[in-house]
Amino acid sequence: MKKKFITGLLAATMFVSPFIAPVTASANKLEEMQQEKERLDKENQNIQGNINVKEEKLQSLAEEKSSLEANVVQLQKEIDQVVRELKEQEDKLAAAEEKVIQLHKEIEALKDLIEQRKGKIENQARAVQTDGNSANLLDIVISAENLTDLLGRISLVNQLVDANEEIVLAQIEDQKTLENKQAEAKAKKEAIETLKAEIEMNRNNLVAQKDELDKTIIAVATNYDMTEEEKNAFVKEQEVIAAKTSTLSADMQAEQQRIITEQKSREAAEQKELEEREHQAAEAQVAAEKETANQKVAATQSANPSSSLNSGSSSAPSSKSRSSSTPSSSSNSGSTKSSSGFIRPSGGYTTSPFGYRVHPISGVKKLHGGMDFGGGGPIVAAQGGTVTIAQYHSTWGWYVKIDHGNGLSTLYAHMAQGSLRVSSGQQVSQGQQIGTMGTTGASTGVHLHFEVYQNGVRVNPASYLGM
Repeated sequence: MKKKFITGLLAATMFVSPFIAPVTASANKLEEMQQEKERLDKENQNIQGNINVKEEKLQSLAEEKSSLEANVVQLQKEIDQVVRELKEQEDKLAAAEEKVIQLHKEIEALKDLIEQRKGKIENQARAVQTDGNSANLLDIVISAENLTDLLGRISLVNQLVDANEEIVLAQIEDQKTLENKQAEAKAKKEAIETLKAEIEMNRNNLVAQKDELDKTIIAVATNYDMTEEEKNAFVKEQEVIAAKTSTLSADMQAEQQRIITEQKSREAAEQKELEEREHQAAEAQVAAEKETANQKVAATQSANPSSSLNSGSSSAPSSKSRSSSTPSSSSNSGSTKSSSGFIRPSGGYTTSPFGYRVHPISGVKKLHGGMDFGGGGPIVAAQGGTVTIAQYHSTWGWYVKIDHGNGLSTLYAHMAQGSLRVSSGQQVSQGQQIGTMGTTGASTGVHLHFEVYQNGVRVNPASYLGM
């Protein structure tokens, strides 16, 4: 019968295994979604880096464009100033040209005057050459009627000589003036022409510079527009990724919620199935114990037929035997090993056995999956093993779970706060104190709730403690 019971537990364990596949599949799907989200986040970071580069380039281009435009404005001012200077020089040139024209008129007048004087001097020179001999001059003197007339005639001759001298001097002076005016007119015209050429060249240079700057500004503006288009393309791509990420996050939340919901439903179903299996196991164990007891009674009756004549007398000792065995087990100090190799985890008395009962808190009849010990005091490991859990739970309070190998483990619950003496992963020996009885978690008083698991299924601890 015990073999059948163990076989049933193994079958129950195998029944739980199909639930692993959906959990693994859901976890894999959620992990894939998380990896996709990480990939999108990384891609978004790369795009943001590209956007930052384009923004920096746009700022640089904008500054360059602004600087070029300022240079163009300054050049335009210089061009305007040169144009004004050129206009002034053109006005001066026009005035100079008028002046030159006037000088040319004066030069022509001087030329005429010089020609007239020249003719007069030439006439006088011929007269002197033909008539100006000493006899003629003597005649002029002798023919004078008196001294006064003589003096007058001499004065006339002097005047004639002086007049010719003045004409010659005036002629020389006017010739010099003519040459000076011609030189002045020529110099002024050349100077104005030279200045005008320089100004015109300067204006052409400035205009060329402005044209070059205008072309550069156009190139910078074109580059700016292209960069802005590239940035906008990255922004649109980023928006698409953001939309995908948002949708993926929503899907992940929905998937997580679905997994949680399925997990709760699965846990509830597993818990219900476990309770049913535990109930069946408990009934099977009770039936096995009852059958064993009946077999013992039958064997006793077969050995002593006279005992069957008085059933009352035979049952009384049996009852007495059972009642006497209970105190001895309750008073077990925990140092004596049972046939299964366990010792009692507490020296306290048994307050609630394994089996169905009305729950003291919820008031609902359900399986009590362990054995309770009251009285307080230290809690020790029922058998040596590895601590797998040492933490707080809302129902069990501060509790410890120990793995003893071969699918066997034990749980110790409701320990006093701060009394845990072991941690997860620690090796403990049989009888080593692991905590102190308390009333943490869902508890109505100081006690130890002790559970035994065989291949993940709770079984009656009494059979392992020899009670």
